[in-house]
Amino acid sequence: MKSNFNKEFLALIVAVGLGLLAGCTSIPQRETVSVAGYASMRNEGPRSSMEQINMVKLRMDRPPVELLGPGDVLGIYISTVTGSEDVPPPVYNVDGKSEEDPASGYPYPVRSDGTLSLPLLAEPIYVEGMSLIEAENAIRTAYTIKKRLLGSEAKISVTLIKKRTINVCVIREDLSLAIDPTRGSSSTTQITAAKGTGETYFGNVGRGSAVSLSLPIYKNDILEALSRSGGMPGLNAKNELIILRKTNNDGNSLSEGDYLPKDGEAFARSVSDRYNETGSLDSFGSDMGIIRIPLRVLPCEEPPRLTSDDVTLRDGDVIYIQSREAEVYYTGGMLKGGVHAIPRDYDLDVLSAIAAAGGGVGAGVGGTDTSTGGRSNFLLAPSRILIIRNHNGRQVAISLKKNDALRDPSSRIYVEPNDVILVEYTNFETLFNIVFSTIRVNINPKDFWN
Repeated sequence: MKSNFNKEFLALIVAVGLGLLAGCTSIPQRETVSVAGYASMRNEGPRSSMEQINMVKLRMDRPPVELLGPGDVLGIYISTVTGSEDVPPPVYNVDGKSEEDPASGYPYPVRSDGTLSLPLLAEPIYVEGMSLIEAENAIRTAYTIKKRLLGSEAKISVTLIKKRTINVCVIREDLSLAIDPTRGSSSTTQITAAKGTGETYFGNVGRGSAVSLSLPIYKNDILEALSRSGGMPGLNAKNELIILRKTNNDGNSLSEGDYLPKDGEAFARSVSDRYNETGSLDSFGSDMGIIRIPLRVLPCEEPPRLTSDDVTLRDGDVIYIQSREAEVYYTGGMLKGGVHAIPRDYDLDVLSAIAAAGGGVGAGVGGTDTSTGGRSNFLLAPSRILIIRNHNGRQVAISLKKNDALRDPSSRIYVEPNDVILVEYTNFETLFNIVFSTIRVNINPKDFWN
């Protein structure tokens, strides 16, 4: 009996000695800093405080009267000229598949110079910039007054079979698009996130796709293009839209090298500087060919003052939705090692980050196994939280206790990209667990009755 006790006591002394010699923490407390001065739950974080711009601002203002232009297809019926009075004119857009209003007549396109070429007329009729009623009056005047080919009671009607379209391209790195060419609709699938060590994160993963859209005139705005290509940028995309437009000093074509610079930070600074100088997007026109529209801004920032012209797309424009950079944090120590994504639109405090990584944040008994994430036989759970962060060009180790973070919101600092979060035992917890895992106390209830 005494021999067994001596062996257990000797093993205890050896274990405690080894623990003291090896050290109980990865970074000593004297080499760490406190959480004071870092953004915490006591104040709203930078991500959560950002405000969404009004999505209606991405829609163009439709004029009270739509005007004709090159590319429009008109349905024209002129009795005895484009058809017989005994045969009704053909009817269009009544099958429910077209976005256009029902129309009738024989199709005549508005040519690139804005004119119509009609039978029996030697000169074309200029209709660009006219409404349908004005175009009908111009045709009636040409046949009944100028050329006197028909009487004043001639039946003449003009309808719109097909509106002219604006061709744009939407490049998305957040969605995989499946377009139905028969209906112009799209179904979307979120891209598959890459797998890190144990968890999912965003970053340079399998990219989305691109789709070419033909937008009807007066619907050729950013909001319409987004709604036809999968909606607003997803959570794995940046909170901004980039419009690439072909422009040069003359406003006609984009010179080589004027697209997105290789240095993303330089590009962001240049766009920001230009916007801050004018408070408008108009100045991004001729020499840049790039329009950047932030979708979320900080309260101290003025939201972009978008006009209808700013959000109206032109033929050949490209809408580019970029994927987020890999904004992640890492876990280790008594937490299961892994890499985890930081949310795009709200802040993640240290306790929430530990919980998201599968660790416990409340008072509990027993440690966490580093390989399986399960419970160990230790009586006390690890309570030391260590955050290793690059701050102002140097590495700092921020130390706090789990119980302090639970009680004091100012101790629950926000996680930043590339933080390393370690959960460790304190010296006292290490020694306590060593002692009570080494000494086995066997108590027999019958001993109390003898």
